[in-house]
Amino acid sequence: MQPRRQDMNRREFLGLAAAGATGAALTHSSPEGAQAMAGPDHAVRHGSPYHGLTPPYTLASNVVYFHDWRYVDTGGFRWAGSNGQGVPMWGTDPVPPMHLEHHNMPLGIHLEAQPAQKTEPVLTAEQASELFLFGGTCIHDEGRYRLWYECWPGEDIGTDRMGVFNLLRYAESGDGVEWKFPSLGAVEYQSSRNNNIAYGGPVTPESGYHGGSVFKDPSAPPEERYKAFHLGHISQDGLARYRERRPDDIDPFHLGGERVPALFGAVSPDGLRFTQLPEPLVVQTSDTHNVCTYDVVTGRYVAYVRSWFFNRRTIGRTESNDFRRFPLPEELFWPNAVRAPYELWYANAKTMMPGTVDYHVMFPLLWSLPEDRFEFHLATSPDGIVWGFVPGGAVCEPGPPGAWDTGVTAPGLGMVALPGDRIGILYCGTPVPHKYPRRPPMGALAWAWWPKGRLVALRATIEGSFALYPLRFTGRNVHVNFRTRPSGYVQVEAIGPDGKVLSGRSFEDCDPLTGDELDRVVTWRGKSDLGHPEEAAVALRFRLRSADLFSVEFK
Repeated sequence: MQPRRQDMNRREFLGLAAAGATGAALTHSSPEGAQAMAGPDHAVRHGSPYHGLTPPYTLASNVVYFHDWRYVDTGGFRWAGSNGQGVPMWGTDPVPPMHLEHHNMPLGIHLEAQPAQKTEPVLTAEQASELFLFGGTCIHDEGRYRLWYECWPGEDIGTDRMGVFNLLRYAESGDGVEWKFPSLGAVEYQSSRNNNIAYGGPVTPESGYHGGSVFKDPSAPPEERYKAFHLGHISQDGLARYRERRPDDIDPFHLGGERVPALFGAVSPDGLRFTQLPEPLVVQTSDTHNVCTYDVVTGRYVAYVRSWFFNRRTIGRTESNDFRRFPLPEELFWPNAVRAPYELWYANAKTMMPGTVDYHVMFPLLWSLPEDRFEFHLATSPDGIVWGFVPGGAVCEPGPPGAWDTGVTAPGLGMVALPGDRIGILYCGTPVPHKYPRRPPMGALAWAWWPKGRLVALRATIEGSFALYPLRFTGRNVHVNFRTRPSGYVQVEAIGPDGKVLSGRSFEDCDPLTGDELDRVVTWRGKSDLGHPEEAAVALRFRLRSADLFSVEFK
């Protein structure tokens, strides 16, 4: 599945009511147009592009994943008298006998994050050289898996350079299992260019390199198509010069040392050799995996970093229309009253569902201090701004005692489609906890994976029902990703723009959906076409018994 437009802007994505009603095209699809809409000031916050919109909604990626309740109708109700008519809320007459009537009320369903399955290691420290630092960045790009992974140089272990001047190495694979380490010739290291180092180390002798990521920027000119985003340091003199230009973009945390943490950027035409940008992007302490991406909907760069709130690690977000300059981040998540007082959000692992522009996913890494234990959870968002955790607990936990990942289980960056109808992210595992004494070589990468599209289940344990808001989409057939118990089923009916069931598309006409299928076309007495007028909005109603529903896609 591919998004309908890779260069769409905010208005095209949303399908504003005026355009939907008239069919008029809204064209500002160039990166320049998107950035102009975003505004010239890098520090301006624009809020959610969904703010204030009402149904019908246009599906940007032509699919509904049940990561949250965004497209599930909240339903309605009324108090009705014995004659079946609604009783006015205000009046002077005596209140008659009444009963409550529901309409499209979602009942008997809940959302549940699905635990990942884990492979054995596909990449070890011995294979990749030196010591791993978490899981790197993986992109499925031009038919291959491309991995930028971070290592601690062996000669730095036990010195004050440890973890400051890390190396960004490169590997690629055709299947995500067998990896090659091409000699890039980009960086001279230990008197040789015969290595797979793309950045860091000798290329960043002043700032250093730590906790970075790589992303592909569809809006950039060819010479800057790939970008790196990472932690570095500046001197006190450098901080003074920075303060003269940008006095408001300074994190007050850790300003007193000889070297002050700051976030840096680098650019590359191919992802194989990077050139560091000369100035810090923002003075911010974030000694963990820093994530940056280009949002094709808003035409802005968005970064997710570590921040600090009441001296606790948090996850922060910042955005800009200029990759060379970001404002200070604002907190997204902090360890609120739901968490124990000794738990911290350590890293974010923000990514996207493969093939979509509107299903933002995050795997926040939870650190339990009394156990020195890592596990990661699942948070989702329709826009990258408004986030919520999915119920169900951790989606990936350390292995059993004695396993290769019984100590650390930390998510890497980048969810990708995998062979065998799967999706997954690389994660880093170690046999000892995070702060346990470490001895190299240590660390390995494996896949945390799910069946295609099955990150979250909309579950009816016994019986449930719900409706989707009216939606606009391309295609005339409904495909569902579902699973039922032996006694279960899924039924679907379609509602046209007039609020009535489309002819022959009722629950009674629906052929039962039973079993376990990733992609099943819905049929009504053997017919799959919805029968709706072209470009008309359609709402779907569902009945479920002992069933999990993962997605609804239109083709």
